[in-house]
Amino acid sequence: MASATGSRPFTIAELFLGFRSFRLERPAGAGGSIHRGSDDMNDEMAAKMTDRNESAPPVGMVVDDDALVRESVAEVLEDLCGHVYRAADGLEGLEMLRQHPDISVIVTDIAMPRLDGITFADRARRIHPALKVLFVSGMQRPPASEEFLAKPFPTRALVSALHHLLEAR
Repeated sequence: MASATGSRPFTIAELFLGFRSFRLERPAGAGGSIHRGSDDMNDEMAAKMTDRNESAPPVGMVVDDDALVRESVAEVLEDLCGHVYRAADGLEGLEMLRQHPDISVIVTDIAMPRLDGITFADRARRIHPALKVLFVSGMQRPPASEEFLAKPFPTRALVSALHHLLEAR
C-alpha cells in the first residue's frame, strides 16, 4: 500500500499508530522519548505523565501476539513508564507478572493464542487487584466497564487512554 505523500509503502507504525516517522533519542543505558514529527500533543501528554510522579514511575507490560504491534505499543508506553516488559500471549504475560510484581499497567490484545486477553486480565488481577489494564483489539470488545481502544488507533488515542488509566490510580 502506497502512502498519500509518495510511492513508498507505509510502515507498520504509520498504519497502526498513525504517525509518519519517529526517532528514538536514548543515550546508552538511559530511558528516552519517541519524537513523532509535529505531534506536540503526544509529547505534552507524555511529559505530564512522567513529571507527575518522578519518584515512582509506573512499570508497564504489553501483551500481544503480533510482534510488530507489541513493539510499537511498547515504544509508546516507554514514554510513560519507567520500564516496559513484553509478552507474546496471556500465559507469558502471567509468568512475566509473577517475575515482576512491580508491573502496574498493562496493554493487552484480546484475541491471542493459548490465553486470551480477557482471561489473562482476570487472572492477572487475582495476583495484583490494583492492576490497570487497557484492552486493544480489532476483532473483539472487553466488558463495557473496561478501558478499550479499537485497532487501528492513532498514537494520540493510545497516549490519551494510558494517561486516563494512570491518572485513575
